[in-house]
Amino acid sequence: MSAQPSSRHSELQIVLEPSHSELVRAFIREASLAEGVQHFAAGQIAEDALETWLALCAHGSGGGRVHVALLSSRKEVSARILLHGHHRFSNLLPTLSGRLRREAGLSYRERGIDGWEISLHRSLHEEAELAHFADETATGDAPPTTGPFRIEPPQESDTAAIARCFLEVYGHNYIHSEVFSPHRYWAKVESGELVPMIARNDRGEVVGHVALEREPGACIAERGEAVVLPAYRGHHLLELMTGRLSEEAPKIGLQGIFAEPVTVHIFSQRNDERAGMPVCAVLLGAAPENMRPKGLAAPTAGQRQSLLLAFRFLQPPAPRVIHAPVPYHEAILKIYESLGVPATIAEPAAPMRAESRASVKADGRGYGEIHFQSIGENAAIELKQALNDVVGLGASAIRLSAPVGDPGLPILTAAARELGFFFSGLGPAFADGADTLLLQRLSEPLDTGKLQIFSDRAKELVAFIDRDRAAVGQAG
Repeated sequence: MSAQPSSRHSELQIVLEPSHSELVRAFIREASLAEGVQHFAAGQIAEDALETWLALCAHGSGGGRVHVALLSSRKEVSARILLHGHHRFSNLLPTLSGRLRREAGLSYRERGIDGWEISLHRSLHEEAELAHFADETATGDAPPTTGPFRIEPPQESDTAAIARCFLEVYGHNYIHSEVFSPHRYWAKVESGELVPMIARNDRGEVVGHVALEREPGACIAERGEAVVLPAYRGHHLLELMTGRLSEEAPKIGLQGIFAEPVTVHIFSQRNDERAGMPVCAVLLGAAPENMRPKGLAAPTAGQRQSLLLAFRFLQPPAPRVIHAPVPYHEAILKIYESLGVPATIAEPAAPMRAESRASVKADGRGYGEIHFQSIGENAAIELKQALNDVVGLGASAIRLSAPVGDPGLPILTAAARELGFFFSGLGPAFADGADTLLLQRLSEPLDTGKLQIFSDRAKELVAFIDRDRAAVGQAG
């Protein structure tokens, strides 16, 4: 047995035996921690490696030497198992393939003539965001101060202190690496790609940070890059900083901000509700089952994780005239009402063009998206081909979006319902300032009764989605 640590890569050579399972788990966990991976993510990928190791031992005769490696980057941590004797494990392939369909983060490939590499990986960005929301409500040692706190935009001289906050909470693996580089961080602030807000304690020290992130030229932004030092949690600093961002964002021309709170707990949902960001869509199965904080009870165990979409207009929105499909008239108008948007239903009209324009993508973790930029007379054919393409990319949960102002939307929706798509909600200003209707399709069971939902309005939306899902023949 040998271990070869490096800054980005640690390796273990060991005989494939069940008695070594705890050693493998401990190696993956400790190597992850040495790379700066947060405890919850390190523990979870170690448990994944343990489960896979035991499965390999059950299907192999043992005795062969196996390479176990831990690789870490700013975006993900990966545990890889390289072994010889592909033929000995061929009967395990269907099981692992089934895991891949249920849980993003597991893959395999052939190596050489008779080699096999299994890779288990976790996104540090998703895990870190979940850890933050869980920790926001955690109880621990009493904070060294109870205020007063100042919530304000940072100065360039604060960049080093902001970096120290992220380093303490997330380690070096935080996906937005610019927070560790004062020059790059401040360049994004000056360009408008990042609109930050910080919290200071009574000594003027930076103890929290949150920012709006937007693509160049975009009219909406996502609330992200959130951190609160552990000693200062429990004072609603994330909520206070989000509120100040909502005041500052209209000054730079943003129409709105959005967030995607998880449904394994209600903490982040409650923050969004208090910040005046109502839920406008439910994204069922949008993330792998294992995307949750370590140590948190798993009410949604056995199925993919679901997210909510919360949104707030920062400037008075203009009235909308929409081509809403008949089955969704009432639901869409209710969402617009919650967002403070006057909306009316347009008279039915034929599509404005013959050809549709659509795009597809999948995130590698089982979630795919189909977006129609415009809807033509061939919408049904285009959608069927797009669905085949995104399923071929490994998506088991799929989101379909299209502009609500396109006269062809009812035709596209009818075709989508025949293919098993059902209601999801609205994407306000998501298409270069235009609103989109969101539909969704699942190929795996998902019980919405397991979701943790905070607001009554969101619960009503979930209930409507359940009814529509049943109407199109999607089992729960």
